[in-house]
Amino acid sequence: MSFDVPLPETRPAILLERENRFAVRAMGEEGELRLHLPNSGRLRFLGPGSLLRYRPHPGPKTAGRIVLARDLGAWVLLDSRLAEEALPWLLPRLGYRFLRAQPTIAGSRFDALVEVQGRAVPLEMKSATHVEKGVACFPDAKSARARRHLEALLQAQGVLIFAVLHPLGLAFRPCSFDPEFARALAEASAKGLRIHAVRMAVGLEGLRWAETLPVYFSP
Repeated sequence: MSFDVPLPETRPAILLERENRFAVRAMGEEGELRLHLPNSGRLRFLGPGSLLRYRPHPGPKTAGRIVLARDLGAWVLLDSRLAEEALPWLLPRLGYRFLRAQPTIAGSRFDALVEVQGRAVPLEMKSATHVEKGVACFPDAKSARARRHLEALLQAQGVLIFAVLHPLGLAFRPCSFDPEFARALAEASAKGLRIHAVRMAVGLEGLRWAETLPVYFSP
């Protein structure tokens, strides 16, 4: 299988405890270690005993960076930075041309600047890792930041992509955890915001954009 982005070499670990939003204690092949969790989501499926794959990167506070976690028998990408690296491979498939990364427009920073019908507009990508009954959703907790991004994108007539990083997500809708975001997303779509959901095929060796998914606006 060909990949849009190959994954770095990873090692196995078992989650012992989630210390805080961005750090966990885990048991690796050589004993207990502390790992960085590079994902700002609630990640409700993570708990003691969860299987992890991490990239060794010894530092002053952690021994490595979590890349994948197992949920419902599938590997889920937790390192959203790797999904952002795969963004240039996805954009042409959606009809957009990549211009540059991390533009700041009207005081807001976005993931990319793309060309749409001869216009340069901002693009933001949100990672969806929570899946219920085959439907991926975002955000998995209340998020004022996500609502601010949505408002800024609408004002700039930009593009919003939900990257479904859980292979078992076969459709997308806003999570019920944040009804305000769900209402705002439906309103933004009605006002013309371009919204896409795309599932990523995740494996131990690499990542590949697999398919666009239907988007539903009721949580």
